[in-house]
Amino acid sequence: MLAIAQLIPLALGAFILYRTGTFINNIRLAKATGLPFTYSPYLEFETIAYFGSPFLRWLYRDYLLEGHGYPPWARFMIKDWPWEDKRRAHDKWGDCFLVVAPTGIICYAADPAMSMDVTKRRMDFTKPPDKYAMIQPYGTNIVTAEGKQWQFHVRITAPPFNEANNHLNWAETLRQAQSLSDSWGRWGSRDLHLDIYSLTLNIISCAGFGIRQDWSNDTIINHDKVPKGHTLSFLQAITTVVKYIVPILLLPTKVMLYTPLRKGAKAYIEFEEYMREVINGEKTKIEANAEYENKETRGNLLTAMLKVSASEAKNANKNDGGTRKTTFSDDEVLGNAFMFFLAGYDTTANSMIYGCICLALYEGLQDSVVEEIDRVYEESEKAGRAELSYDEDYPKLKYTLCFMYEILRAFPVVIHLTKMCWKPQPIVWRTGKEKDNAPHVLPAKCRMYLNTTGTHYNTKYWSDPYKLDPNRWMNDSHGPTSAARKVGPVKGSFIGFSEGARACLGWKFAEVEFLAFFAVMLRQYRVRLAGDVSKSEVEKQIFRRCAGDITLSPFDNVKLMLDKRR
Repeated sequence: MLAIAQLIPLALGAFILYRTGTFINNIRLAKATGLPFTYSPYLEFETIAYFGSPFLRWLYRDYLLEGHGYPPWARFMIKDWPWEDKRRAHDKWGDCFLVVAPTGIICYAADPAMSMDVTKRRMDFTKPPDKYAMIQPYGTNIVTAEGKQWQFHVRITAPPFNEANNHLNWAETLRQAQSLSDSWGRWGSRDLHLDIYSLTLNIISCAGFGIRQDWSNDTIINHDKVPKGHTLSFLQAITTVVKYIVPILLLPTKVMLYTPLRKGAKAYIEFEEYMREVINGEKTKIEANAEYENKETRGNLLTAMLKVSASEAKNANKNDGGTRKTTFSDDEVLGNAFMFFLAGYDTTANSMIYGCICLALYEGLQDSVVEEIDRVYEESEKAGRAELSYDEDYPKLKYTLCFMYEILRAFPVVIHLTKMCWKPQPIVWRTGKEKDNAPHVLPAKCRMYLNTTGTHYNTKYWSDPYKLDPNRWMNDSHGPTSAARKVGPVKGSFIGFSEGARACLGWKFAEVEFLAFFAVMLRQYRVRLAGDVSKSEVEKQIFRRCAGDITLSPFDNVKLMLDKRR
């Protein structure tokens, strides 16, 4: 019998031989597509990339700040590499190219027409299950579902994103932002980054879950009481979940309980218990009265979702005897509520922070936003309104909305829209050369990554893309009074909210929250860089590096100050 010492090199040799074989086969498949391609030892979706990317980002931090992007040998091994690299890879290989490794093939695209084509073909290009497995702790949800299962989820989760929720979101953001402004007036800003994260947590708690939180200048995790049967308050639980969100998504809770991460695991357990209590309470009220509305938080997403689910079940029982699945289980409600939390907290907070930094950097830009906000307030006061109205005043904030879209273009919170084809799929990449107009067939299990950064910085569609210019959006036919998102110069040139049937359900939620926050803040304050901070150094920090674990976010070493206006 072979000793273990002999088996190890044999197993290693067999593994190397197998990987060599798969690499050669993947190269053959890449050549057959007719698309440009290059190589990498491993790809950004692999587990090793999750652990190796922070080290490589740290190793090349000075190199990145000098504006070189990543060295070619390391580029495709780094998760979300396009943000720091911008257009360098696409400038070399084109707007559509392949990266080949022993473990698979990724097709990177930064072409608007291809983005529109791929996002419309939701049955041909689905989401990679391994990439999205970590964001379904309670099972399938609206983000991870596919096919008929997705149709079932969207039928229940889409209706809550309605005007009632927009009104609640607007009113709660005004309330929270005013409370925050009052806090700044008394004690100053502790940390603008932390304040904005706390603000968006309070907003999603109310507009998302129907749980209203009041602002306090005290440390935010200590200002509310712990109910009987709990070890943490709801705010303590949700704040700690945010802090530990990456290990929570990557590691089993039972494992975390026996590690230094146990605090995050306990908060996650508490958060789930709170949410199940709220779900059960709202379900009981809806069962007793189908017209039930939460008086304090009418229009919140959770209650609306439960009402739609109950209504679907009732109608199905009448029409088909209850043979078709029409209602969410508690786990499905919790899973979708958790996605509302993930999508509605982190993304909007980071966009607001980038917005604040850019206002501090470019005074002329801040002047233009402030001018519009002052005008809207003056018109509102003349009309006898004590505060800004969603119906009357929100549609007037046109330049501020354009400012938001310019922030999302320059700093897209999601770096890739990730898809995958399970069988060979044709794509058409039109480069202007006749030979490229024929379909290129991607092999089965090829991943399609629509590069948001590469698209948003593509000079074919965006002139001077590094310049922040809200005016480039003013000619877009879609405005805040429209039911449609802004689309950019051509459809697919802006994919900050994705496109097609799987586009972000919460795009209007994000618009409303962003505009309401800046309307209150800039009415009372101007934002500027703290102390003797160099403008050029801040620009390097925000355009060439990032700190985000899940979505794009700036490092918190960019210090800002608030100056009272009135």
